[in-house]
Amino acid sequence: MWIVALIATAGTLSAHAQQAGQPRAATPRAEKGSEDRGSDKLDLKKLEDKYWSAKDTDFSVVQNRTYTKANKYFVSLGYGPLINDAYSNGRMTNVSAGYYFSERWGLELAYEKGDLKDNDSTDTFLNQNKFAPDYNRFKSYTSLNFLVVPFYAKMSFWDRKIMYFDMQFAFGIGQMNYQIMRVDGANPPSNPGTDSSEDNSTIAYNLDVTQQLFFHQNFAIRFDIKNKWSTQKKQRYYLQSGQDRDLGTTSQQDTTMLLGLTIFF
Repeated sequence: MWIVALIATAGTLSAHAQQAGQPRAATPRAEKGSEDRGSDKLDLKKLEDKYWSAKDTDFSVVQNRTYTKANKYFVSLGYGPLINDAYSNGRMTNVSAGYYFSERWGLELAYEKGDLKDNDSTDTFLNQNKFAPDYNRFKSYTSLNFLVVPFYAKMSFWDRKIMYFDMQFAFGIGQMNYQIMRVDGANPPSNPGTDSSEDNSTIAYNLDVTQQLFFHQNFAIRFDIKNKWSTQKKQRYYLQSGQDRDLGTTSQQDTTMLLGLTIFF
């Protein structure tokens, strides 16, 4: 009998040992706690897509303009020197009128007239050295211009007043009138000859830079730098015996600086 009891005891111990070696199944409560901890993690990819997406990189600056130009007609008057002519000097007068379709775009018709004469160097050549350069003289320019206004800003003046200004560019084409300077029957120095200067015209292109300083809803002070390019005929000032007067064509660039006033209405 004691042998049977010993075998039964050994079997019981073996069964307990096998149960102790097996892992316990997780309880439903433990599984739920694990899911809660996982939901607390931040999804960085979702945050990036929401706050740093490519669609948010484009933006526009919105300004409240005290003085506006959109849907307004304007006229302007400017006056100043021709600054880069090697043979002539004098003053230029510019009159223009146009319309702004928006704060950024406009159209302008402009007329510029020169009141020019020989400068000191040319006068010395003609009257003292009896030798004249071959040159032309600007008379007038009429152009149709497309206006682009990319800059608008405000600035403080002595911490007392806010000043408003913009900068615009004018791209234009027009007709330039010029004078071919020459004399006939000259035999310098004894005979200076008679003036036979010839008026002519050509197509020209212009690029103007304008800054306008606004001080009223209907008025602005303007400063212009106007550049014009053209191809002009060229002739000899003095015609000597056996010479051909025609010298072909030459490229001409004229620059003026003008100060004036713009009126909006």
